[in-house]
This record gives sequence, structure tokens and C-alpha cells, in this order.
Amino acid sequence: MLKSFLILFSLVTFLSPFAAAQALSPSDLQALNAAAVQAIDLNIPELPADKKWGVSYVLTGALTIREDRVFLNTPDGRVFELDLSVRRARKFDGQSVKVEAKAKQADDMSVLKVDGITEYDASAEIKLPPYLAKRRPAKLINEAPGALTVGNVRWLYGQTPAADSFDWATATIKPELVKEVYFVKKPFAPEWIAAHSLLAFTFEKGGLTDANGNESTALVLTIEAFLREGQIYDLKAGLKKNFGIVWLLTSWEDYVTRTVQTDKARLIPYKVEQLSQAQKADMVRQAVRLADVNREGEYYHTITNNCTNNLLIVINRVLPENRRIRMWTIPYLAYNVRATMPVMVPGYLQGKGLLGPELGVINETNYRNPLP
Repeated sequence: MLKSFLILFSLVTFLSPFAAAQALSPSDLQALNAAAVQAIDLNIPELPADKKWGVSYVLTGALTIREDRVFLNTPDGRVFELDLSVRRARKFDGQSVKVEAKAKQADDMSVLKVDGITEYDASAEIKLPPYLAKRRPAKLINEAPGALTVGNVRWLYGQTPAADSFDWATATIKPELVKEVYFVKKPFAPEWIAAHSLLAFTFEKGGLTDANGNESTALVLTIEAFLREGQIYDLKAGLKKNFGIVWLLTSWEDYVTRTVQTDKARLIPYKVEQLSQAQKADMVRQAVRLADVNREGEYYHTITNNCTNNLLIVINRVLPENRRIRMWTIPYLAYNVRATMPVMVPGYLQGKGLLGPELGVINETNYRNPLP
């Protein structure tokens, strides 16, 4: 009972200012309860790995049962195994269904744990507005040993991009020519709790070019809420299934110029350290492969599927197991807030020796300079 009281007390203490600023409901606070575990030092054991489900999906498709396993085949060709009892699934075998489910994390979606399932009713579908033009999912066109060909890379042609106009390129990326990897923070209000995060990969000459041979100094991976026309992102709305998710690739020149000129914001880079050249090259490949994944039906979440924790998932994929970042503090209950909140992640990773010091601020005075 004492432990329960301490968790509740620390949760209220930590989140009271945030709740006041954002007008969060009790259910919203429950979704943010990872903070409670960070505020006190409790020796709470890990739960089994099968309790870790952090990525929400809503999908339609044909349900089939094969050898006592349940599968969902979506109209766009994806196949998911469903964590659903055969007894419950039999009434839907061979039928079109709508499934609400969760995957473990953004790089582990082969099995979905089903929260709800109904027979699909096409007449109940609502025609959604189109996605905003500034974001497109990357498309891995070809993966050769020395080069990746990637479509839908947002690129900058010219010095001053229009706020509502975007250029897209097919890029050639040579992972072995990567120089450095940077974790980059982009603060926004309220800055004590809010920021965006991205990864930037710098390259030697010839490492990142468009189809016409134009070079970029760095590739950006930015994971964002996939907003539709009329939508505006905020932290509270991101706690519910309101936004899709997109893994966007851009040139550094495009991202930094739009940050400064359009968003009137700044960037704060940190070098990712203790990586071999082979690990850096592998991280480039991992980032592109994960950006290529079809995520239609997947939802952005402020805590468990956001701009920051997914970057750490990319980093984890090239680290040995004993150096990987733990994503859950109490699986199924509390996400590791230090691995998901951008304002906390740099210090957390610095403590693990994975990030170097802050490398200054990139703003309107210096944004045309390349990353150090």
C-alpha cells in the first residue's frame, strides 16, 4: 500500500503543472504515468516481455485461421498475425473485419495484440481529408550493397522555400560514406516539457545526392504526427488515436532552413558517440528501412510512439544488448519517460555515454553552416 501511495503522490507532484497548463483529464494523467516512476527510486521488477505493447493500430482486412494461428490480410497487401484466440476468431474466419490492436513497438509489428474486433461495415466508413503536403512516407526503391535509392525525400532547391510548397527527390544514399550521427532537439512551447527530436546523418562528398547529382551534407530522419488538412498537433490530443504517424526523410538543408525561416525555431545538436564506422553505416540502413515501412493505420502517441522514443529504437538496433536503452520502466503500465520525452533524453543518453555535449544552438545567424 505504501508503494502505491508513493507512486500516486509522485505522479500528482510531477504532473500538476503540466495538468494545469494542458487541462488534462484523469485518463490523460494515467497515460503519462511514466513520470511517477522517475520521481522516486522504487525497486519494481520488470514484467514479462509479452506485456509490452505500445503502438496502436486500427486496420481492416480479411481474417483467416491457418494451423490454429490467426492472420489479418489488409487490402494493401500486409499480413499481420493476431494475438487472438482461435475460439474468438472462428466467427470471423474468411470475413472482412475491423481490428483495433497494439504492436510491441515501431520495429516489431509482426504480431498485433487485439483489443477489439468487429465485422467490417463499409457503409460506416468516413472519408478523411487528405494529408498535409509537407509530409510523405519515404520509399525504399532499391537496396544494393553500397547504395540505397530512396524516393519521397524532401529536398531544398533554392534559398527561401515557400511555407506551403515542397520539393521531393529520389536520393542515393551511400551508408559507408556516413561521417557522424547527431541527435537534434527542436524546442517548442511550453519548452519545459515540449520539444521535437530528430536524427541527422552527415556524409562525405558523394554520400547523399539527388537524381541529378545535387549533394546534401546530411540526411534527416524526423518522425512526426501525420496530420491531415484541418488538424493541428498538440500534446494532449496525441495521447489518443487522433493522428497517424510518418517517418519522414529530408535533406539537412531543407529541414534546417524551414525550421529557421518558416517555424522561427532553433535546433540543438548532440553527437551520438561510441559508435564504430560500421555501426554508423548500419544505423543509416536501419533508419531508411524503418522509414519505408507502411504505417497506414498506425497511430502517433505522445508517450509510447513518438518523435523521440522511435529514434532510440533506431539507435538500439545497432547497439549490443548490454548497451541498449530500456524503453519500459513498468511494462504495460509505465513507459521510461527518460527515453521518450525530448527534454529529458539528452541528459539520459549523456549519462550512458551515448551522447556528447550540446554543440551550441542553430538559429538564424548560423543555420547555413554545416553540422560540425
